[in-house]
Amino acid sequence: MMYRFITLFVLFFLVAESFAQVRPARRREVQRFFESTTYVVQDRDPFSQFNEHLKNAMENHWHITPVKYITFSEFERIRTNENASFMIFADIKQNNLVEVYEFINFVMGDKNRDFENMPDLGSVPIAYVDADQELYYYKMGALVKSMQTYAQERSNTPRLRLSRYFNVTDSRLKTMELWLLEDELSPEINSDEKIRRHYPYRVRIATREEIAGAIAQDREDVAFLHKIGPEDTMPHPGRKCWKFIIAANDGRVLYASHHDIDNRNPDALLASDLEEMAK
Repeated sequence: MMYRFITLFVLFFLVAESFAQVRPARRREVQRFFESTTYVVQDRDPFSQFNEHLKNAMENHWHITPVKYITFSEFERIRTNENASFMIFADIKQNNLVEVYEFINFVMGDKNRDFENMPDLGSVPIAYVDADQELYYYKMGALVKSMQTYAQERSNTPRLRLSRYFNVTDSRLKTMELWLLEDELSPEINSDEKIRRHYPYRVRIATREEIAGAIAQDREDVAFLHKIGPEDTMPHPGRKCWKFIIAANDGRVLYASHHDIDNRNPDALLASDLEEMAK
């Protein structure tokens, strides 16, 4: 079992501002970030490939701060340094949701030694806790790009509005090719022919390897689905499926939505999502 910590954090990307409990980084803290070294905290599970995939993504796509890799013990010693930034793999539970999610927490140090009070720079959700890590390794580069993109944009923004990622629809998506995994599509849209009934723009049913390649190549014409669902970690009914369409070149969120899973709405992208994106 991977070594993680659980704390009551708000789910960045996933909830409206009215539920926010984490303190987003203030302007001065964001400015300190650009002068900081970003410490990537290594997971202690010797059988996990998470460290390798995150390190590769950082080396290939992170350009805005120096990076160092540290152990969890080192993090415990230096996390009160307000001039340091951190990325750490963690289990996150929001107090108004049942589920626990895996995140890359992206935060500034805080002198109070309080995880909940660490200024959030743009943490990203990865998966339900205990989901197969192979489900998200291929898109690690895009998640790193996403943190970088939004950290840069917030350098001119005094306060992050968490609600900006709730029910997002960006018209630029229509100019791009949408790459989807067949096993993440509901039965009503699991073929090219079925997809065209609901979405008239360019779509490709791709593989994880092809999506990883588009991310590595910074393809400006490709967007892909980042789905967060229970997979086989627990019974599905009543759980939530979160859906984000992310630009391969910079990790920008072009569409965001979620639904409660039931017999009619599986743990997958739905036809209604495609229809919403097509508006």
